[in-house]
Amino acid sequence: MSTSSNVLSEEQFLCSICLDVFTEPVSIPCGHNFCKACISGYWNSTALCQCPLCKETFNRRPEPKTNTTLRDVADHFKRMKVTDGEESSSNPGEVAQVQQMIQERLQKVKAIKYSVELSQREAEKEIAESVEVFTALVRSIERSQAELIEVVEEKQKAAERQAEGLNEELEQEITELDHLHSSRT
Repeated sequence: MSTSSNVLSEEQFLCSICLDVFTEPVSIPCGHNFCKACISGYWNSTALCQCPLCKETFNRRPEPKTNTTLRDVADHFKRMKVTDGEESSSNPGEVAQVQQMIQERLQKVKAIKYSVELSQREAEKEIAESVEVFTALVRSIERSQAELIEVVEEKQKAAERQAEGLNEELEQEITELDHLHSSRT
């Protein structure tokens, strides 16, 4: 490898999502860099808008800014890598390519698992909130039912008292009429 390649490590120019040398590198508000397509794809696949590295969450999806310096250096590194690759045998390149493909798939598996975890947490949160709402609704219905029963029972008691009062008056009138009739005969 050339001297400049030894100073600049390939890892410095790898996107942490696709694990390849940056293509159209962009910076997000937390300062991390990704390929433009990679960060867009990542945000499209998750419920939360956050940095895949530091997990900083953004209220709104930020507009990634092109990192022109990193783009120029990554492009230069790619050209150096091609030149160095031509100097080395093809077999190590194939091994590196296979390793890269494995890493890409491992990263995708990790992203899918993370997406499923987020989805599960959101589902659990939704279930908990709906249980809370329905529990409050049931309590409210039970309170309303108890109040209604109380009102109906009070009306019934009032009707019974009124009926008793009327019966007592009628019985008293009957008694008076019996006395009046007995005294005349």
